[in-house]
Amino acid sequence: MKPGRGRGDRPVGDSAQEFTRLLEPLIPTLFRHAYRWTAARDQAEDLVQELLVRLYPQMAKLAELERVEPWALRVMYRIFVDQHRRSRNSPVRPMHEAPATGAAGGEDFGEVFADHAPQPGEALEREHARDALAEAWGRLNPDQRAVIALHDVEGYRLEELATLLEVPVGTLKSRLHRARATLREILATEPFAAVIREQLERP
Repeated sequence: MKPGRGRGDRPVGDSAQEFTRLLEPLIPTLFRHAYRWTAARDQAEDLVQELLVRLYPQMAKLAELERVEPWALRVMYRIFVDQHRRSRNSPVRPMHEAPATGAAGGEDFGEVFADHAPQPGEALEREHARDALAEAWGRLNPDQRAVIALHDVEGYRLEELATLLEVPVGTLKSRLHRARATLREILATEPFAAVIREQLERP
């Protein structure tokens, strides 16, 4: 191997350039996914950081991919699942798994669902509904948040998710059904039900 060259006869310095070109533009999207899965800003940041650390040595492989985002998302999901499994085996319950009304780090998790251009007369009502949904969302477990976020929020079809996450369609259907049922149960309890009734009773 020639001095100053990396694997695949690529200059070592190319890794930083490839990172800027391939991964840096995806960071906001990856963070959005991580934030929805974890319901906590600090956990989302850690998840994205861990992903980038793992992907950086593989820049040559990423450069050969037609679409980097699905591949990066798949790797991040595996990291997320591994972290969740480890946390379940830990005697100390992670803070981000406790019921919460907002995201860690002072940022309102309701921003994940925010409509940034409400009509003046609807702003307060939307804020109440958004806050209720955000709190209910925080009460789902991480697996449930991930499947609903990817399918119902991001719009991935089950077939796409099966390929992306390497999970059978039947298993995903089951997870999605259970996650939706859990969310419905949470939203049927107070104080969430009162907010929903208020929205339905609006003229």
